[in-house]
Amino acid sequence: MKLYMVPADKRRNPVPVDLHVHSVCSADGASSIADYARQAAVLGLEEVGFCEHVDLDPRDQDYGYLDILSYDQQIARARRTSPQVALHQGVEVSYQSRREDEIRTWLSTCTWDFVVTSVHLVDYDDGWAIVSEPNTAGTYFATHGQCQAYAPYFEELCRAAHSGLGDVLGHLDLIKRFGVAHYGPFEPVAFEEEIRAVLQAAIDWGVGLEVNTSGLRQSPGAHYPTLAVLRWYRELGGEVLTVGSDAHHVDDLGAGIAEALVMAQEAGFRAIATFKERQIRWLDL
Repeated sequence: MKLYMVPADKRRNPVPVDLHVHSVCSADGASSIADYARQAAVLGLEEVGFCEHVDLDPRDQDYGYLDILSYDQQIARARRTSPQVALHQGVEVSYQSRREDEIRTWLSTCTWDFVVTSVHLVDYDDGWAIVSEPNTAGTYFATHGQCQAYAPYFEELCRAAHSGLGDVLGHLDLIKRFGVAHYGPFEPVAFEEEIRAVLQAAIDWGVGLEVNTSGLRQSPGAHYPTLAVLRWYRELGGEVLTVGSDAHHVDDLGAGIAEALVMAQEAGFRAIATFKERQIRWLDL
């Protein structure tokens, strides 16, 4: 068994769950499911949610990459060898409104523990951009003002919530990942109307919200989303909240989860959601 160095701030989380992890079953994943399971035991995590990428747009690197049989086999082996850790098998679907029927059909062919719907790609009049990829995102931001760049993203995210395809919306304000280099720090209040529309749609359609900690390790230096947005969600009546590191390497498993849980409590949440066979299970904070 490979041994991993565990930083002090990762050794145990008050709620021992990380519900957004990518393994080698995703094109950009660098660690195996077995390695994550072993590391989870070291960290004291009791639940890990894998949400491997599903992208139905040929322009994306994950297009056609997910091998469901291999994914099933790797999860099954890890469950046998690391029975002390509950391993949830999910997917992160890249939502595109023009592919909604295609996504719905794809999801109907499989059974998952949970489905994260995320917006990664924005189409615009004279091009397209994967907002989490520096090259196309850089061109997009360089040729658009802040409102022009961010508004279509939130509009598509609102459509994702209305679709009801997923259990959770992923990294709500991911658009700021590379946007901050062009426009400065992201201020949610500047897009409060758009964000509140997304949150209300999620509540109306029974879709939860994710606190994604990967932004702490990236250029924004902040969660996706931050405390202000969590407070809006709670004020509107939102209850379903998950936490995830968005780890693509085993070294990032559990990173930032403790801080996310503190933020959730400050926003008024008393429990965090996990999923099994697309049914919510609550973990008290």
